[in-house]
Amino acid sequence: MSETIFAQTHEKILDGVLNEFSKLAKIPRPSKCEGRVSNFLKKFFEERGFKVVQDNFKNIIAEIPASSGKENSPLAILQAHMDMVCVAAEGCEFNPVRDPIKLIRDEKFLRAEGTSLGADDGIGIAEILYLVENRQNFEHGRLRIIFTVDEEQGMSGAIGLDEKFFADASFLINCDSEKFGEIVAGSAGSVHMTFWRELHYVRPDTKLFTNATIKISGLRGGHSGEEISNGRINAIKVAGQILLQITRRGKLRLSSINGGRAFNVIPDSAQIVVATDLQAEELQNLCAETERRLKNVYGAADPNVKITAQIVRRPDKVLHAKDYECLIHLITLIHSGVYQMNPADLSQVIASANLGVVRMDDNIVELKVLPRANADELVEEFITGFAQAGKLCAFETKISPPSPAWNFNPESKLLKLAEKIFTEQNGHAPAVKTIHAGLETSFFAKKNPALEIISIGTTNENIHSPNERLHLDTVAPHVKFIAGLLEKIGEI
Repeated sequence: MSETIFAQTHEKILDGVLNEFSKLAKIPRPSKCEGRVSNFLKKFFEERGFKVVQDNFKNIIAEIPASSGKENSPLAILQAHMDMVCVAAEGCEFNPVRDPIKLIRDEKFLRAEGTSLGADDGIGIAEILYLVENRQNFEHGRLRIIFTVDEEQGMSGAIGLDEKFFADASFLINCDSEKFGEIVAGSAGSVHMTFWRELHYVRPDTKLFTNATIKISGLRGGHSGEEISNGRINAIKVAGQILLQITRRGKLRLSSINGGRAFNVIPDSAQIVVATDLQAEELQNLCAETERRLKNVYGAADPNVKITAQIVRRPDKVLHAKDYECLIHLITLIHSGVYQMNPADLSQVIASANLGVVRMDDNIVELKVLPRANADELVEEFITGFAQAGKLCAFETKISPPSPAWNFNPESKLLKLAEKIFTEQNGHAPAVKTIHAGLETSFFAKKNPALEIISIGTTNENIHSPNERLHLDTVAPHVKFIAGLLEKIGEI
């Protein structure tokens, strides 16, 4: 064996990993468009003589033989996902299915010019490719490499993977976490619930002399799992509160309501158009008072909330009173925010829901809700309760197949081994946590309940944004951490 991977300098490892990452950055790979990168990865393994499968979903599964004398060790899987969230800064011309990512490197960080970087999860793939290239520089048992598609927009790759690729494996190391020094050992399940109702309109009463567009803006929003406990304001819920306040003081007809961007994003803005018999000044004062109360309660988490009422011309049509009544009842009844904390660890959310979107057009109004829980039973409770609320409010309900939770196993041999290796290499123990968000690992655990799994990664900031950046000083230690784990597994 030449220089072991553990004796290699951090600079050598970093340069090698970034060389692999730069090749990925040249290949556009938004979710649902992974054909080119899948072919690139397939060719990588074929050129090195490894058995490789490209399934119907474009997932890549490659077999790496064990080091000499390690052939009878347990099979371990290294896994990462190919796709990335492609977003560009305002004013940056960027076609995600055509344009490469332009990399910018300084002493501390790697980032992209005007776009998201794709370190989630391109850096995981690059590290695995580097380890495969340096397989002669550390001892390891039998390895299976799995690269999945569509993690960011539906996890269809993970869902579609044949169970046979997990049935004979003992351990799985997912390389999709975002903070070096943390070992994730559990994640939340979730379900997408869509509520919709056909709409009926009438002409607005001329006695409703004040017509206004009310905007809720300036909110932080954020990820509806990892940031749900940060006290962020939900703009759609605020819109509902304003509508109720108006009806307590006078008459109201709703012309339109729209807000939010996605199931899994806390809504940072919403807009309603109303006709009311309140005076314009009274309506504006109501908005100002609502803004003041929100800042008083949520100011530390959402200090820049802004609510404005702009007087407009009378709308051509408004919702029939029955449609409005059903809609406001459902917005009020759907819980959004933290639902339950872990009794054993009050810093950890184990159940939450996010009213993420309300969309209204000439024909229907639609609400999108994402409940999460770190136990499948709690997801089922949400489904039952929210479906009943939809029924009571005369809404149709569409429910996706639930994503399973990945349950924490404190007796996991892989977890204990990972804690030991990390501590030996870095001089301090890692943080072990479960996260209130979804990972592909949930589906892998369901395919083989005996499979022991952890999720680890480099430190990546501001993922899914043009401000995404990779902490370079975490790359080499993470590579050595994975190699150390594989060596110990090979000794079993």
